[in-house]
Amino acid sequence: MDYFKKFQRLFLHGGVEKEQYHKLLPKIRDENRVLLQLFSELSGVMLFLLCIVSILSNSFATVNSTTYLLFGFVMVGIFLCVRYLVPKNPALVTLLVYIFEIVFFIFGIRISMLHADSPAVSAIAFLLVSPLLFYDRPVRLSVLITAVVVIFCVMVTRMKNPEVAQLDVWNMITFAIVAIATTIFIMSVKIRSLAQSVQIEYMSQTDLLTGVKNRNHFERQMGRYPAMCSKNLICVYGDVNGLHEMNNEKGHQAGDQMLHAVAERLQNSFGLDHTYRIGGDEFVSFQMDGQPENVLSEIDKIRHHLEKKGYHISFGLAVQSKTQNAINVRELVNEAENNMFSAKKDFYRQPEHNRRSR
Repeated sequence: MDYFKKFQRLFLHGGVEKEQYHKLLPKIRDENRVLLQLFSELSGVMLFLLCIVSILSNSFATVNSTTYLLFGFVMVGIFLCVRYLVPKNPALVTLLVYIFEIVFFIFGIRISMLHADSPAVSAIAFLLVSPLLFYDRPVRLSVLITAVVVIFCVMVTRMKNPEVAQLDVWNMITFAIVAIATTIFIMSVKIRSLAQSVQIEYMSQTDLLTGVKNRNHFERQMGRYPAMCSKNLICVYGDVNGLHEMNNEKGHQAGDQMLHAVAERLQNSFGLDHTYRIGGDEFVSFQMDGQPENVLSEIDKIRHHLEKKGYHISFGLAVQSKTQNAINVRELVNEAENNMFSAKKDFYRQPEHNRRSR
């Protein structure tokens, strides 16, 4: 039964759990987008070169030249879609991958059908190579391979000599089995490797205690924010009050719970991709093209929400407009930090908090 479950997981999701595979989908789309743009460009160039060679060798009216030219234009069309349509609609890349593979198979079958007295070599070659070019579930690729084999066998029995057709059918079925087995194995290796790289990337940029982004990712992302906004960039700098006292009085588990609650609330307000834990009790969040008064209102909501749980956090806010001078994120963060220190001093001036003075 265990072997059946392992094979089922291998066949359906490349050897990873269903939930893990769905988490990998954005990364799979990104990888397929890069590969599709590369392969469609190379295929288009190669087909146009073959068309030129065919013209020079025979004449423009040859069937080979027309086939190369037609499929070359199809590849160019796929390349342009990847270049200009996919950035606006990333999910489109999956459809384009299937179109590419189907066109690839059709091209191989078409070339094989041009020579009725010769065994099919191109179709078998494309059958073995095409499923391995991209990331996908083995079950889908196996269905695609099976459909291609059925179509091929029907065509050769009608269009080729009986002796050659029989040889082609047996060869295609044999290599289809090899292609399916190879696809299952290679896809499992690729998807598992991708899952490992995603896990490593996650651990390198995530604060494992709170789940928000960590200091390393903060330093890498800082320089990208000016290009991500068109009007202004707002920085919210938060510092948790009383973490040291919480750890001493109630234990580190209580302190960890407080940090987790603060991180969760900031993440809900400003988004996971723009919330960072940059120190033991310090958090930074960014908002692009926002209204400062709206951010201040959100900060009040966060503060009141945390106070109901017995937690206190001091905030500092800073804004830079995108004018002729470029936004300096480092200066923006420093300004927000200074404003946070002022708020923290006001907090500890209050009699009820004076005992926590540092």
